[in-house]
Amino acid sequence: MLDLSITTLISSPPEVATFMMQPFISTWNLYPWPESGIPMLLASAGDAEGETYTKGVALAVTLTLIIVYIAAQLFGELAIRIGLPAVLGELIAGLIIGISGLQVLMLGEGTEVASWMVALVSSIAGSSLTLTREIFDGPVQVLFDDYAQNGVGILLFKIGLEADLKELIRVGPQAASVAVAGVILPFALGFWGLSAIFHLGNIPAMFGAAALTATSIGITSRIMQDMDVLKTQEGQIILGAAVLDDILGIAILAVAVGIAEHGTIDMPSVLGTVVNAVLFVSAAIALNRYFGPAYINFLSRLGNPYSILIGAITFLAFMAAVAGAIGLESILGCFAAGIVLGNTSATQALEKACDPLVALFTTIFFVTIGAKTDLTVLNLSNPDSQAGLTIAVFLILVAIATKITAGYFVFTKDKVDRLAIGVGMVPRGEVGLVFAGLGAATGALTASINVAIVLMVMGTTFVAPPMLRWAFTRKAAVSR
Repeated sequence: MLDLSITTLISSPPEVATFMMQPFISTWNLYPWPESGIPMLLASAGDAEGETYTKGVALAVTLTLIIVYIAAQLFGELAIRIGLPAVLGELIAGLIIGISGLQVLMLGEGTEVASWMVALVSSIAGSSLTLTREIFDGPVQVLFDDYAQNGVGILLFKIGLEADLKELIRVGPQAASVAVAGVILPFALGFWGLSAIFHLGNIPAMFGAAALTATSIGITSRIMQDMDVLKTQEGQIILGAAVLDDILGIAILAVAVGIAEHGTIDMPSVLGTVVNAVLFVSAAIALNRYFGPAYINFLSRLGNPYSILIGAITFLAFMAAVAGAIGLESILGCFAAGIVLGNTSATQALEKACDPLVALFTTIFFVTIGAKTDLTVLNLSNPDSQAGLTIAVFLILVAIATKITAGYFVFTKDKVDRLAIGVGMVPRGEVGLVFAGLGAATGALTASINVAIVLMVMGTTFVAPPMLRWAFTRKAAVSR
């Protein structure tokens, strides 16, 4: 989850930079590099062409960061002033500077940054237009994708720290009932509608229905955190259900991809994924009681005043790596790391120390969601867009209605706001885009259903913040 600072790479000797970047070379080679075959970022300091490339990378990343933060601050402030969560402003900021707007931040495969941005960086850095475009297509995309992943990872780590473990365990059965209903209802209704009403084949209908099952824990938790309702009983149920949704969503995605690619379901793989996820989360809860306090006590005895923070981030990276190694999403490992280190003597200090990291990286995460949203799919002169828009309306209605309905499946005698719980499960965010992306990669999705899934993700992502604010504000008003 943690990446290298570009300034560290630039200031390091060539042999050090090469060593530091070696684990990332295989990934970076997916992007077009100069004809030398290796990134000129690794060229010797005396190489004029390498120095130009290094300068171009630093300038491109810096200018893009400045624009991202200014846009996020501007639209976040506007959102707050009209009574909406800042995260909605950050999503809109992404739309403005992303693929649908100024094209400053272009993160999709095959997308190119705006010519004016390339010309600006090229003129300042003294590099050619071709070289500058390679910079934006390569290291800039990689770094901002990494920053975004860091953002959601640190956010979920902090959410794990803040989670009331006793309350989370207590509401476990309620969260499970919401999660299961929140998967079965949208999948069943979505598959039926896409098959019976829109006459799609079984595989594209399955992918479309599967995309409806997801829940974006990053978006929902950020909104609840901003509203200071994360520690309420409703907030804990939503959090638990969203985590379980991630587990179930991974299993459904494995089934869908398996059928699309091989025509069969690899049940051992699916069951293995579910078992691994359950054991992983259970292990984190168990480690909270013994390992968490002992680890914090060890760190607190070290002389470095930053030992606890550095140790916590190291543990976060370790848990993310373990989750990835056993076939789970690394963000689940980040959340589990927070669970392990929560309710210790250093929890409050860690929460405070994480605040600036959350502010820096999570902002990039939400801006990149908006930046990747392509509004050109709304071109009504295109027949595929017309069909996609019709299907999208159906998917959006199903997506909202079924998740809200799932909130009423909370089996408890406690007085809880079921509507608020259901609304909290609505946003699909980046999780839904993963379904669309993998569906398109397998060739299972037509252009119209792919457009529809993207629009459904956009719709639920943008309506969720005001809906969630309304639901919890209404709850507070009723309680008074």
